[in-house]
Amino acid sequence: MLAAFMAEWPKIRRRSILLALVAMVGITALAVGVTLARIHRRLLEQQVLINTDVGLTGTLQPSATLVAVIVLITIAAVLGADWTQGTWRSLLVQEPGRLRLLAGRVLALLLYMIISAVLTVGLGTLVAMVVAPHEGVNTATWWDSTGTADYLAFLGNLVLAVVGWTIFGTLVAVLVRNPAGAVGAAIAWLFVIEGLANQVWSTVGQYLPGRILSVVLTGGQASVLSNATSTGVPYSTALLIAGLYAIGMAVVAGASFRYRDLTA
Repeated sequence: MLAAFMAEWPKIRRRSILLALVAMVGITALAVGVTLARIHRRLLEQQVLINTDVGLTGTLQPSATLVAVIVLITIAAVLGADWTQGTWRSLLVQEPGRLRLLAGRVLALLLYMIISAVLTVGLGTLVAMVVAPHEGVNTATWWDSTGTADYLAFLGNLVLAVVGWTIFGTLVAVLVRNPAGAVGAAIAWLFVIEGLANQVWSTVGQYLPGRILSVVLTGGQASVLSNATSTGVPYSTALLIAGLYAIGMAVVAGASFRYRDLTA
């Protein structure tokens, strides 16, 4: 597994993965800058909250959600492409242990995605600190004891969400075995199936994987810059369910990868 982990890093420099990092950074910087530049057009309550200790995390939350989706799509596309390109067959000549190979590669991609997500949020924080004073926002309250604790908790939740999305993306890629199909299936599940389920039967829809990971990412709280209310699933419950989902997805992905024939 260690050999597979180390061997994946040179491949991480491929254009598709680097483009994912560029997308994360660009979207986050733009979203944070636009959000703060338009803060005076928002509700008075939101203008007040942006000057409190939850102002920074509230500004970063929408961008972090997009980062998590990019992670899902990237993992599904990268691993899915390895079937159409014959990469898995070539790698299994060197490492016949299928589960060790899959685990090593996924762990390498996971570490890269965690680093990318944290760096992206760090850049978003820098943009916020530069833009906020020009918009009359008091950033001192962002870094008091409570604000700092909220920010660190936000980063921790982001890492947990990235882990969940990476496992989810791996499962989709292993089952579909095609980059376009894997990305399409991931998007369809996230935005169509879960969206419909949440509209038709919200009691069940709110417990689906995408919704649960969103609760983990936000700490169970609605963004201070969003009019949406927080979900009915408590954060502690979401953590437990997300852990069970992660284990179940990992088991299914591992079993499928080990026992299904490689045809490419």
